[in-house]
Amino acid sequence: MKIEVKHTCKNFNSFRSEKVKSLFNAESGHNWQHIADLPIEDEGWQIGLIVGPSGSGKTSIGSQIWENEIVNLAKGWNPELPIIEDIAPDLDMNTVTSALSAVGLGDVPAWLRPFKVLSNGEQFRAGLARLICEAPDKAVIDEFTSVVDRQIAKIGASAFSKAWRKTKGKQIVLLSCHYDIVEWLQPDWVYDTRTGEVKKKPQNGLLLNSTFGRSTEVTGSFLNSIII
Repeated sequence: MKIEVKHTCKNFNSFRSEKVKSLFNAESGHNWQHIADLPIEDEGWQIGLIVGPSGSGKTSIGSQIWENEIVNLAKGWNPELPIIEDIAPDLDMNTVTSALSAVGLGDVPAWLRPFKVLSNGEQFRAGLARLICEAPDKAVIDEFTSVVDRQIAKIGASAFSKAWRKTKGKQIVLLSCHYDIVEWLQPDWVYDTRTGEVKKKPQNGLLLNSTFGRSTEVTGSFLNSIII
């Protein structure tokens, strides 16, 4: 599936804007585009990951993958109910508690609190648990692991991957600016917006973080004054 993203804004000619253009040879800041070729139509995959720096088009790409909207894990919670009641009320309790435990939210007192009073890490995991219970056929999740510390992000990614693979072929695409979750999530494929490349998980193999070497190219005499 090829997805083309085009964005444009006013071409500002203020003093600072023109100074930046001259220093960094950045004449096209007002017009940018990205073409992504994703393996969405391949068979047999369940978890896809679109990863890359902020502003590289992840959300714009994700919004065009399927007709359904990007899922916001923090929306739709009842502020008057504990999460144990709020998650999938039509399912049996064992299913809900199993989902909570599967994503690493095994703190039973937290189950008795509304979503709004949970910590960022607890909210993230509660959202994953609800998603696992609802198990939509196709879903796109933005800002995956962005609001939690990196240790929780890695553990949460691993737990979610194992739980999602039990949903019998349902597909999810996760959008994230963090490369450190690749080894923990082990998605079936990864699209890197920085390079425009797709890397697929080897059969009987693993995807490694080192596969996605990161480099930043910045030029201009202005950098001579930067002190680190």
